[in-house]
Amino acid sequence: MSQYLSKEEIKQWRSSLEKITLEEYARKLGKILEEDKQTSDIIDIVMQNEKRLYTSRENSSAKQTVLKVAKKSQDVQNNILKTMQEGTLAYVKSKITCKKPLTQREDAVLAHFVENKGKIVFAKDLAAILDLPTDYVYKYIKNLRTKISEDILHNATKGGYTFNL
Repeated sequence: MSQYLSKEEIKQWRSSLEKITLEEYARKLGKILEEDKQTSDIIDIVMQNEKRLYTSRENSSAKQTVLKVAKKSQDVQNNILKTMQEGTLAYVKSKITCKKPLTQREDAVLAHFVENKGKIVFAKDLAAILDLPTDYVYKYIKNLRTKISEDILHNATKGGYTFNL
């Protein structure tokens, strides 16, 4: 009887329903795993897998470092874009006077109009932003028109709305 696990025993371990590792399975049978396999590859004989293991560890740590740097740069870029958008929106809101304070959804609608200043904005686009059916968006547009003192929100000729400041 061999002291190492055979291929058939390994197949039995793979097909078994037990949730144990191969090492535990070998101990259960009173056998050990064969650690060193005989190889005829010259590179394996000469280097004994040292260089390959070292480079794979080195590459994985380099990948981790690159991923961390990429994540940080993405976060910085997102913060810069957010700050720019908030600054633009705040600048336009100094220029816009409201009779009453805006709700959060009305503020989101106004922000979308500001981002698309001079372009036609359709109700379906606003509905996607607010995650509401299109019929509900008209209420927010109507409320926005009544709360803004200036007449800057107009119906477009081909449907939709334009924001001109």
